[in-house]
Amino acid sequence: MNPTLNQVKKHEYGKIAGNKSINTKIYACFKYLCKKDVLQFVKKFGEQPHGQEQVMHTFRELILGAFLASNGLVVRYDYRVGRKTPDWCIFDDKSSLLGITELINFNIDKRAEIAQNRQIEAGRMWWGYVKPNNPRLYQRIGEKADLYCALVTKYNVPYVVSVFSDFRAVAKIDEVRQCLFEDHGGLFNLCPRLSGVLFFEELSGQYCFEYIRNPHSVIGIDLPSGVF
Repeated sequence: MNPTLNQVKKHEYGKIAGNKSINTKIYACFKYLCKKDVLQFVKKFGEQPHGQEQVMHTFRELILGAFLASNGLVVRYDYRVGRKTPDWCIFDDKSSLLGITELINFNIDKRAEIAQNRQIEAGRMWWGYVKPNNPRLYQRIGEKADLYCALVTKYNVPYVVSVFSDFRAVAKIDEVRQCLFEDHGGLFNLCPRLSGVLFFEELSGQYCFEYIRNPHSVIGIDLPSGVF
């Protein structure tokens, strides 16, 4: 059962985001979600100050779910599984759980962020040495893999960690692959309950997704790559 496009009017819920392009993208995403999830996002955006980092985390959660749904997957947001509510659950056409995915917003480390902000506030172009992302990427993905390991083992469903790379973090797909296949024995080898990693970044207003499947996973799932 492929989800059909919802008939969401252009300004049905008013101005959701302060930024015009983000507001337009939010409405474009809503077309792919069920009404209950749309209302949940409207409520969540309304409760979060738009000048804070958390609202962008919510926005990227929305982008992730809409991308999956736009590729014919049936998804639900914050759907309760046991005692947890993963960011997105994926279902088959009989409403059976096919898999879950959790999002990591990978941002620049705090010390570098403070240094960047000081230079920007002073009207200067940012320059400086950017540390390799591998150590933090490895840690963040590993922590997410562990967080849901017991749940996906209990329900025997695939589990995918999604990683969004903020433009200031400059994390690239090659660094993710190193973490998964090489660093410290490779997270894919060490985390057999991790079915794959879905990496995405924003490039000129579009979101580019690339899925990496774990060849050592206990149970696999194929998710799409592409542009949204």
